[in-house]
Amino acid sequence: MRLLTFTAGAGGMYCGSCIRDNALARELRRRGHRLRLVPLYQNARSDEESVAERRVRLGGVPLYLQHAAPLLGKIRWLDPLLESSAFVRLAGRLSSSTDPAKLGPLTITTLLGDRGPARRAVRALCDSLAGEEFDLVVLPNSLLLGLAAPLARALDAPVGVTFSGEDLFLSRLPERHREAALALMREAAQSVTRFFGVTEYHARDLAGRLGVPADRVSVVRLGVDPAGFPEDDRAEPSLGGAGAPVRIGFFSRVAPEKGLDRLAKAVAVLAGEEAAPPLRLAAAGWMSPAQRGYLESVRRRLAEEAPGVEFEYRGELDRAGKIAFLAAADLVAIPAAFPEPKGLAAIEAMMAGTPVVVPREGAYPALLDRTEGGVLARSTSADDFAAALGQLALHPERRRSVGARAHRRVREEHSLARMADDAEAAYESAAAAPATA
Repeated sequence: MRLLTFTAGAGGMYCGSCIRDNALARELRRRGHRLRLVPLYQNARSDEESVAERRVRLGGVPLYLQHAAPLLGKIRWLDPLLESSAFVRLAGRLSSSTDPAKLGPLTITTLLGDRGPARRAVRALCDSLAGEEFDLVVLPNSLLLGLAAPLARALDAPVGVTFSGEDLFLSRLPERHREAALALMREAAQSVTRFFGVTEYHARDLAGRLGVPADRVSVVRLGVDPAGFPEDDRAEPSLGGAGAPVRIGFFSRVAPEKGLDRLAKAVAVLAGEEAAPPLRLAAAGWMSPAQRGYLESVRRRLAEEAPGVEFEYRGELDRAGKIAFLAAADLVAIPAAFPEPKGLAAIEAMMAGTPVVVPREGAYPALLDRTEGGVLARSTSADDFAAALGQLALHPERRRSVGARAHRRVREEHSLARMADDAEAAYESAAAAPATA
């Protein structure tokens, strides 16, 4: 197939969706498909070899100027500077605002596509691709639905859109912007041939909110490349002797919505149990400068409520560091404060042979039903999550057997090859459908 796929870059941050888009593109290319992976907004950063093009289209800075300062945005000679690789990298490093509360108006502008203030940027994107032939165009998330109709018309090709976790962003928009955005998304969805959900839960939830019928949605299950992960299932893990500490890992973005503070509270409750072994809590993942106070509050509270628990923050990790971190943990726990639409970090932990503890909501119940690689907590309350942690932390043999099963089953259900198989079937079906302009 001739595929034009986009990825929504997150600048200097490792982004789960960017990692997923890049891995899938790399595997589809390896299988012989002619595929372009084009970054939008900012550079796309992956912890694997990137196959994304260097040039960023629909650059975030020019788009913002056309939205916020229309007169300045009309100065065409600025475009080459603002869209240059050096400027895009600088803007990505300096920008700290992905806060939905501040981005509501810009979200509306993007969803209006070529009917709104960003019409020049959208038309420039389409013009830059005109004359090329593609069997399918794939947009990386439904917040970019405003591009669907213009691209379908310009390229005379069917357009697909991935549901990739944008529900959290939508839920945090101010109400007036959220309702306006959803109305525009429902309208723009009519120009899309097929939607691709990364999990059954997320596909069902977002399709329902956008009024998309089930027969226009395919699930392209999340997958992880097992290369570099431990090849064995740690059948003889370092359980240690009596009194050995249990290492609890947290791997996610360090922010309140990801639940590190909730995990610290649950660990403090578990540490207070008479049968509890010594506990260590280690966190890793990207953190914006604005969240330093949040991290210190977690550290301080844990020191006050469970002074015997060791805590450390390892920072942002590259792929090798990530794998080592996940493999060294006895269990990985992520009590996010919202229903998780994807669960990529849990899949990666299980790929390392480490069992997980996650809430009984969002994508997690189906994930653990397939892999049997962890424990579902009744809720993210301190008591409920501590009880779930205890099922593994207090029982080393169960921890070993669940981790071994996770290592085996996740390779069957969530490998990169499985994700590419799903994508090939879904993309071929969409490409065979008539373009919707």
